[in-house]
Amino acid sequence: MTSLVPILAALIVAGITLYNFRIGRQDSKKNSKILDLQDKKKVIEEKINDFYIPLGHQLGYSKTLFKIFIVNKPEDFKTLTYLLDPDQIYSDIGAKVILNENDNALLETIINIGQKVETLIYEKSYLIGDDLEFVDKYIPGDTYRYLTNPNDLSILNLLLSHIITIRLAFEKKLTGERSKFENYVFPAEINSKIDQKLLELRSILQNYDNQINALRL
Repeated sequence: MTSLVPILAALIVAGITLYNFRIGRQDSKKNSKILDLQDKKKVIEEKINDFYIPLGHQLGYSKTLFKIFIVNKPEDFKTLTYLLDPDQIYSDIGAKVILNENDNALLETIINIGQKVETLIYEKSYLIGDDLEFVDKYIPGDTYRYLTNPNDLSILNLLLSHIITIRLAFEKKLTGERSKFENYVFPAEINSKIDQKLLELRSILQNYDNQINALRL
């Protein structure tokens, strides 16, 4: 009987060791999954904080100022084509538009905001990765069918092209040839697309948090 004691003791030790090994292995897998999820969270958070939120804010500022700028302008007034040809006659008023001091101050501020957007896109657009609605060819939604995209640009490239052409026209580096540039309009749909993207990304973050919390239980 006494000869069985060492054997039983060895079996108990082996069982405890195996149990601890299994627990340690499970903990290691959990920790690995948690670290992986945390890395994925960082990617999403960087997209949100370093690109989409700043872009949305700058475009929001520009949109607000543009609403003020456009007050009392003719129905078919377009800023870019106006800057290319300030002497054009608008059919609904039968005259050309003359910008006053306030108009010019607002327009200059909008141009400056555009340059900030331009820099942001140049420096941070790599963060969007495979967000197809921003990198694939832009096809306007039903509300924006009046827009044309003959050059198969993404919505970000169309935005960037508009910002650059309107800045060059404001600086008098582009003049005339309205038909050549009139398709490079501001893609107004981008504001709603950014809002939708932020909702989607925040939902993904919440899902990652739920998974991490479940693993920690």
